[in-house]
Amino acid sequence: MVKSPQKKRKGVSKYMQYPQCTLNKLGKIMMSVDFIGPKYLKGSKDKINFLSCKYIRPKKEGIVKRVEGQTTEEAIKILKEIWQSEPIPDVLKIDNDSAFGTNLSQEMRVGRLTLFLLNLGIKPLYVTPRSPWNNRKVEGFNSVFSRKFWNKLKFTDENEIDIKIKDFNVAYEKYNNLINNNPEIEKPKYINDCKDIDLENKEVKKFKETKIYFLIIVRRKGEKAGENDYGFIDLLKQEIKLPKDLINLFVFCVLDIELKKLSIYTEGEDGKLNDLKTINFIIKNIIY
Repeated sequence: MVKSPQKKRKGVSKYMQYPQCTLNKLGKIMMSVDFIGPKYLKGSKDKINFLSCKYIRPKKEGIVKRVEGQTTEEAIKILKEIWQSEPIPDVLKIDNDSAFGTNLSQEMRVGRLTLFLLNLGIKPLYVTPRSPWNNRKVEGFNSVFSRKFWNKLKFTDENEIDIKIKDFNVAYEKYNNLINNNPEIEKPKYINDCKDIDLENKEVKKFKETKIYFLIIVRRKGEKAGENDYGFIDLLKQEIKLPKDLINLFVFCVLDIELKKLSIYTEGEDGKLNDLKTINFIIKNIIY
């Protein structure tokens, strides 16, 4: 039996208090990344993976690169390569894939990609786990990649994939420029402008950016309508209790690793943030 696809419901994100106004104010340039794969060539058991990169604003450019594996090292390598010719974003929107995420162990610590972004002055924005629509721009781009590239063309080996994927990126850029108004970015910053930065630095006082952002849906703990049920979020292996009237709604979390504080907000109808809770929150594996 195959389930019929559910119809899209307009306004659901607004009902769930999705903090769109707050996200719009985070930075002028926002980008999203995601892994695609593994995929396979016919008759081969070798895994083929891709890193999908989609600018959300102000331009809408999308770029796909083949990677050796879904690892932090490959993600950083490709981002460095892309940012040689494309502007470094103010905000990078990512999910909690093990290569991207902060939850790399049972300890509360940030991963290499997060450190890489903080050293460059990029705001890491982690979206709700298991909710692909939170990252809909890059997910939509992934769909275009599957339909117009992977499912449409034939390849004999990885070298041919690398050649044809360049054509796909160029074609998508032309299409994007045709249907979208892509304004010029004032004083863009590129990776070559950051040669004096230690991208492996773990000292908070040397970070260009000291805040990590999380977009999380509040879940239920306990039996529904039971005496002991309450809302909670799981952040860096720490369960944080919240009022039950927030269950299934979004909260916007700001982790300030310099002040060692975690602030949790909801966005009101006026677009302003409402302060719910602020707690002490120390990240391990960082030199303060």
